[in-house]
Amino acid sequence: MDAETIAGLVGLAIGLLVLLVLSIYESRTYRHEHDGEGMVHHWLTHQHMPHWMRRRH
Repeated sequence: MDAETIAGLVGLAIGLLVLLVLSIYESRTYRHEHDGEGMVHHWLTHQHMPHWMRRRH
């Protein structure tokens, strides 16, 4: 591997790490603002999904 390839892989890894950290932060913020309800749960309950797919709470 040459230096350019290594630099590209390092840049890719840093970019993916930043995206991961931001998504975790946004998920925690959303849960805090919506009384513990997750984004996926919120999306599923507002879609026209069959009643047997919805989580009961």
